[in-house]
Amino acid sequence: MANEHYIIAVLPEHSRSAVDRYLEAEQKESEKYTITTAKEIQAIKKSALESVEAEYGMLENAGLKRKAIDAISSAHKRMAVEIEDMEVDEKIYFHINYERFNILFRNNSVMDYAIERINRTAGQIVKAFFEHGKNKIRSLHENDSPSATPMHIANIIPQDVIDQGDIVLQPDLINPGKKPSVQDIITGYITLLKIDSAGFVRSRDELGSSQYSINFLKLRENMKRKLLEGLVREKMGVATCRILRILIEKGKLDESQVQKLAMLPPKDTREKLALLNLRGFVEIQEVPRTADRAPGRSFHLWYVPLEKIYEELLVDVYRTVANLQQRRRQELKVRSRLLEKLNRQDVKENIDLLGEGDKAEITQMDKVLERIEISKKRLDQMIMILRDF
Repeated sequence: MANEHYIIAVLPEHSRSAVDRYLEAEQKESEKYTITTAKEIQAIKKSALESVEAEYGMLENAGLKRKAIDAISSAHKRMAVEIEDMEVDEKIYFHINYERFNILFRNNSVMDYAIERINRTAGQIVKAFFEHGKNKIRSLHENDSPSATPMHIANIIPQDVIDQGDIVLQPDLINPGKKPSVQDIITGYITLLKIDSAGFVRSRDELGSSQYSINFLKLRENMKRKLLEGLVREKMGVATCRILRILIEKGKLDESQVQKLAMLPPKDTREKLALLNLRGFVEIQEVPRTADRAPGRSFHLWYVPLEKIYEELLVDVYRTVANLQQRRRQELKVRSRLLEKLNRQDVKENIDLLGEGDKAEITQMDKVLERIEISKKRLDQMIMILRDF
């Protein structure tokens, strides 16, 4: 866990935040210049950021030391250098690196999203991007993953994944019977991930040709929007969800434009917009035609306040988690006598001492608690999408 940075050493340097260290490094760099131009300010910020990242890397690896290996021959010495076998320093205290776990959960959610939209091999391609840049991803709030080429991905993907043949590529015009190479298959999957509306991958032409990265900025918004649309579809129906999607994509529209794009009768459109407005999913922007701002001579445009909705959804999820916690405590309180029996030493050693009714009640209690825990797990994932990702 220490090698993978899931736990990190507790050091005196951690008492200062990364922002403070960055500001201090920027101040030191700015002291080298008497008069700073815009180009020099950018160089100062870049140098300060690099120094902070270098310091961050040293702090991450603190608490690890190289194992003492009795290298008899030069081959053993070379192997020790190549493997970099490390061990934990017993004098150092460690704490859980929550950011690293959150990054892992975020990456798993993105992989599941790719599997849901394309196929399982596409999820493996996304996973290979994360494996390639796992030592460079430091924060959840980065807009892109470290860039990689199809050759980098081909070196990570197992051969059995490539041989699945779940992608159809355009045949070679010169040699129609030629089997596509591994790099061609990887490039085909990267193209699928790039052109998908979810925006999994984007080109990084500024870094060179055939450079691609996972587009966290677009995925973050699309995963939130998918969550919102699924909730509206479940609670209010497909047609209402279609109206919400149109307003998100087009921006502010009046009622007649919404009706035309949603292909619904005027009465149904008005009812569904009123329902969305009642639940707080849409709002009305009044645009006056004249200076007197008379309501009868004004445009009334419908729009979706996404950030406000996400904040309200997050509060609702917190409330639901609290309700589930109360339900769990209530279920255990109702069965307090049964729990007392289960805690007896003789019952722990021989469960057959309980009667058939008690055993049936235990089975029912386990089912209820399992459903509550499953619901809490789903809500935890929703919280991470709305708050952390």
